[in-house]
Amino acid sequence: MNCLEFRRQLTIDPMTDDGALAEHEQQCPDCAAFAREIRADEIKLRALLRSIQPPEGMADRIRLAAGFEQRAAVRRRWWYGAAAGVLMAIGVSMVSLFSTTLERGNVALAQSVIHHIEDEANHLHEAHPVSSGRVNYVFRRFGAELTTNIGPIHFAAECLMRERNGVHLVLPGQSGPITVFFMPGETADGDLEIRSPRFQGHLVPTDWGSIAVVGERGEVLEDLGRRIAAAVNWPDGEIAVSTLPTFRSGAPDWPLVAQQQDR
Repeated sequence: MNCLEFRRQLTIDPMTDDGALAEHEQQCPDCAAFAREIRADEIKLRALLRSIQPPEGMADRIRLAAGFEQRAAVRRRWWYGAAAGVLMAIGVSMVSLFSTTLERGNVALAQSVIHHIEDEANHLHEAHPVSSGRVNYVFRRFGAELTTNIGPIHFAAECLMRERNGVHLVLPGQSGPITVFFMPGETADGDLEIRSPRFQGHLVPTDWGSIAVVGERGEVLEDLGRRIAAAVNWPDGEIAVSTLPTFRSGAPDWPLVAQQQDR
């Protein structure tokens, strides 16, 4: 595959999971940089779309406008207005529920963790442990290392965490897979609870950023975040992106960046 074909396919679908694209990305530093940039833009675009809120009172204005139309048009547009009102009510209820379970100043960070997991749900289905060499290599890209065995790891990759790169792991749990994000430069005011209709977890602040640990509802996660935080030696919070190139001669032939960017 040449660079032109790689960029054309990646522009069509930045999140595609294609082995030929991954192989070319490992071997071409210019295309690897292009891939990181376009995936980062895709993440920001998705986050922007999620943040759009309908103007307050839209449903009322729709129903009011419908009152000036003919009877048939009124009946049809009333249903449109009712549907819009229901959707807004559901959206407001979800936001309200989410806000009551999280500290207001950290809502955006907690939401980004849930959105990240949902957008990359394919990684939750990885069923086989990756090698310790693979895991160590991903951490070495940040000058970090795991100093304690944290058990089998089914997915490990460098990944864009909002504005900075970090490490994305998936571990097997009792109720399902457990996602662990190492997020340099992302700070929180103390331990932060993370919840959604499907997932639950928490965020642990560190000297260099924070670690998010999230599993399926019902998964026992108590103290897991702190145990993982104690198991990693991270050099400095100022290291917000990996310090090694995407491809090095003689390096293991692994995809270094998760397919979503990861994103």
